[in-house]
Amino acid sequence: MFIVDNTDDNWKALHYLNEWCEISRQFDIATGYFEISSLIAMDGHWQKLEKIRILMGDEVSPRTKSAFSRALSEKLGQLDNSMEAEKEGNDFLEGVDAVIEAIQSGQIECRVYKKKKFHAKAYITYDRSPVRPPVALVGSANYTYKGLTDNIELNVQIENGAEVKILQEWYEKHWEEAVDVSEEVLEVIEKHTKEYTPFQVYAKSLQEYLRGHEESTSEWERTKSVMFKEISQYQREAYHACMKIANRWRGAFLCDGVGLGKTFVGLMILERLVVHDRKNVVLLVPKSGRVAVWE
Repeated sequence: MFIVDNTDDNWKALHYLNEWCEISRQFDIATGYFEISSLIAMDGHWQKLEKIRILMGDEVSPRTKSAFSRALSEKLGQLDNSMEAEKEGNDFLEGVDAVIEAIQSGQIECRVYKKKKFHAKAYITYDRSPVRPPVALVGSANYTYKGLTDNIELNVQIENGAEVKILQEWYEKHWEEAVDVSEEVLEVIEKHTKEYTPFQVYAKSLQEYLRGHEESTSEWERTKSVMFKEISQYQREAYHACMKIANRWRGAFLCDGVGLGKTFVGLMILERLVVHDRKNVVLLVPKSGRVAVWE
């Protein structure tokens, strides 16, 4: 029995896959977790393959479309985080451009299995020679950098043609039931390699610097509002009460008595919503009051 467990510094799962890239035309990979670091670690080797299919899990057992959408968002979020982690030791993300090109061309395909929790780990390698049958490595190693190099794993090579054929059938069944997410994966990766102009970098830096110094509502009322200066204290209290109630209940009624200045409070609310909050406002006015007040 041939075991690959990452305990030998000179022979890890990464070395195993790199060597098979030299004589293989295709990899079929099943993994519970996928990180871009695995492909970057194999840079210069995986490019020799004609095809790589990556079938991954979503870490949950979604039963509805909305649940799967949330699971997919979490999966892509993890991939996004792995890209950030990769930058720690690979500032310019060398090797990522080749991955992007491979996904765009279809050389790399990514699918997520959504029917049940998928946590399988298998690597089926297809020899370039039609005479030699496929070989599989099955065990515990995810297709991540640590799974291929650091973690103590237990992966066993399977060479028996009949047994590998069963694995191939298993893989094809789950591949067909999975959802293609190549475009979504590509979108996440491209975000990290997009080129920005010096002005965009400056503007983003300025935005982050001033994030904690953005103008508050009370500052706007004191310094920029036109109506706030015109209304009395009790009308300001009515305005603040309306906004507080509306924020909690998604609506509010201003029911003060005649002569207390409901119109001015309403104008203050309009200014707040339109000028400060940048919202669109629908104003419904009785026909009798149009000329006298609102126009």
